Amino acid sequence: MLGQLRQGRGQGGRGNRAPHRLPVWPGVLLGLLLMVGMAPAYPQAVPEPPAGQSDLPPLRIATRLMRPDAFEDKGQLVGFSIDIGQAVVQQIRRNQPQREATLKAYAGVPEILAALRSGEADLGLAAIPITSQREQEFDFSHPVLSAGLQIMVPEPGEQTRQAEQVVVRRIFKPDLLRLTGIVGLLMLIPAHILWYFERKNQDGVITHASYIPGIFEGLWWTMMALVGQANDMPKGPVGKLVALFWVFVGVIYLAYFTAGLTADLTLQGIQGNIHGLEDLQNRPVALVADSTALDYLEGHNIRSVTRFDQPEQAYAALVAQEVEAIIAPRPLLLHFAAYEPDVRFEVVGTPFLEQFYAIAMPDGSPYRTPANLAILALRENGTYAAIHRKWFGVDP
Repeated sequence: MLGQLRQGRGQGGRGNRAPHRLPVWPGVLLGLLLMVGMAPAYPQAVPEPPAGQSDLPPLRIATRLMRPDAFEDKGQLVGFSIDIGQAVVQQIRRNQPQREATLKAYAGVPEILAALRSGEADLGLAAIPITSQREQEFDFSHPVLSAGLQIMVPEPGEQTRQAEQVVVRRIFKPDLLRLTGIVGLLMLIPAHILWYFERKNQDGVITHASYIPGIFEGLWWTMMALVGQANDMPKGPVGKLVALFWVFVGVIYLAYFTAGLTADLTLQGIQGNIHGLEDLQNRPVALVADSTALDYLEGHNIRSVTRFDQPEQAYAALVAQEVEAIIAPRPLLLHFAAYEPDVRFEVVGTPFLEQFYAIAMPDGSPYRTPANLAILALRENGTYAAIHRKWFGVDP
């Protein structure tokens, strides 16, 4: 790992034996070999490097510029991953000599992984998501960040959605569709009862005694009574009793629909109209994540998605109303909300598609165990929590 000591080769073998007399001819041969520079190399002690220096090659670190992970501020590279990397290196160096480290920025995670694969880099320090496919090819440290994706939208007053859209959304909600299906099946019972007992009343709600026309008249009456629009009432005692029961069912059904619709309209005015993934269908969305998230969104019928490499680009699109929401890792959104107080955005819904981000290394890397021990120590001594609060404004 970082700053591994180059072990000095101590004298041994012949260097530690007591002097003794050598035969003449081997001594002559040894002298000739020394004269022509061909004497065998005996183990010799290697001088230790000066304090604070090491003759080990530089540790090559690959990163990517993306706020708040790693970005330039006043000519210096700062960010969550930069602080984590420095803390890990400092933790490792407590018992090892200093080692020079070089940092190179790449365009994105695929380019960083390509550098690790080709041997151009030793560590990928960019909060790289761990996937099953990547785990087969690379080594990863313990997670340095665990977070799901979440949604950022304009504040409720900035969101634009017509009231009729809310009504349509309420009609097609699963709970109302389920209730409507149950009521539709129950509708067959009063319809048949009305046809059977009212078909002989010439001035009743059923004017045809035969089944086919008559049952449709019974269904029409029960449907109109359900919504409170039935003009005529059954004439017979059984029909009246059924009508009374069915009108009561209609009152409950309409009250449920009206209460739900009122709640949705009120919620829209108070909290806006986007609360989760189900509200993003058929809406333009900005995504700041990898292809795994894109596949997940397509599986939830969210297809109008534009991917951005930098969060600032996604925020600009949201301000310009080119998209209606941003989907990104929760810490990234929390950082923006904490450091951009003038922007009228808010984070809604619950996190989904949890991902783990870690330091990536080539397969079989000798740095894996020291890095893992350093990360565990940072979590135990509170350093990790302090870094997390610094960049995201909340405890991990």
